[in-house]
Amino acid sequence: MRAHRACLAIIVAILVLGAGSAAAKHRPNNEVVMGGAISQTGQYAEPAGRQVNSIKLWVDEVNARGGLLGHKVVARLLDDKSDTQTAIKLYEKLITEDKVDLLLAPYSSGITEAVANVNERYKMPFVAYGAASSPIWEKNRKYIFNIVAVAEDYQKGAVHLAKQIGVKTIAIIGQDSLFPRQAGKGAKEWAKKLGINVVLEENYPPKQTDFTALLQKIKAAGAEGLISNSYFADAAAQLRQMRELNVNFKLYSSTVGPGLPNFPEQLGNTAEYVLGFSQWEPLPQILKHPGMKEYIEAYEKRFNEKPNYHAGGAYGSLLVTEAAIKKAGSFDNEKLREALATLDITTTFGRYKVDAKGMNSHEGLTFQILRGQRKVVWPDKFAETKAELPMPEWSKR
Repeated sequence: MRAHRACLAIIVAILVLGAGSAAAKHRPNNEVVMGGAISQTGQYAEPAGRQVNSIKLWVDEVNARGGLLGHKVVARLLDDKSDTQTAIKLYEKLITEDKVDLLLAPYSSGITEAVANVNERYKMPFVAYGAASSPIWEKNRKYIFNIVAVAEDYQKGAVHLAKQIGVKTIAIIGQDSLFPRQAGKGAKEWAKKLGINVVLEENYPPKQTDFTALLQKIKAAGAEGLISNSYFADAAAQLRQMRELNVNFKLYSSTVGPGLPNFPEQLGNTAEYVLGFSQWEPLPQILKHPGMKEYIEAYEKRFNEKPNYHAGGAYGSLLVTEAAIKKAGSFDNEKLREALATLDITTTFGRYKVDAKGMNSHEGLTFQILRGQRKVVWPDKFAETKAELPMPEWSKR
């Protein structure tokens, strides 16, 4: 009996030890592997690339701090090519074949929605820094956590600014995929609340590049403002074609495209006065989140540019994950899930505290491109300057 009890004690000790060091037992050099499939090519490569930058920066920083629970962090980043089916296969591979210890998130709501079925099945949690569509969190999932403002609020500031300058009619267009549809739904709801008439709603195929007919249709409908729920390529094409056709609006607002640093660089004067949405801006003197100044300086030194919100959100999510692992004291999936569900922390990106669905409450910013720079113009409490609206006609630029 004594021998039996001793044997049980040894087994229990091994199990307890395994919970805290499972990550290292099958890795060389005491490593813990974080794996994710992130769009390094395809239509999402530009915003996702900013997230990759922050992942690399955080990995180096956390290892300089001694790693996670004493384990060196290694990032395994695969390319989903901005394709949903590829992402699903890669996350299956990362979990079942590569046996990664921790998961990184993909980019885009559409891909995240699909991947959430995979990590839910294997009960591996992650913080979704690349997805804003609220329906992802309406399916009773337990292993995906939100950190960013929801898609439905991306055009909130633009619609308020439209109201301020007397716009009475708007058109709402967007790519026919999950995030743009949700952003469009939110824009319509805000327009209704503020008494602005939506004269046209239309979604277009993800790879559409010619918007001539759609722009003429919008103008014929009598829209004074154009709300475009778009990414980089489609927003750029719309603006260039608006200029070529001399189609003028009092206000043009896009979602993702203008928030990317090379948007004004590539479009030049054509990007001027465009409104965009940002989850976060490198403005420590205004947002005043802890560690912002140091993060911005480190990012700028390494990548020769200031981080945009895609970079900031990824970095904040990794700080949340780091804090959750410390709270859990383990890499065990269930303990990490519980820590992410109950953690209350303010990072460089802002406060993280989720509700029962795993949704965080994060407030975004509306900016305007002025003299080639993003300048926050809404809400007033965070504004760097007043919005310059209505947009001047193309002929007067």
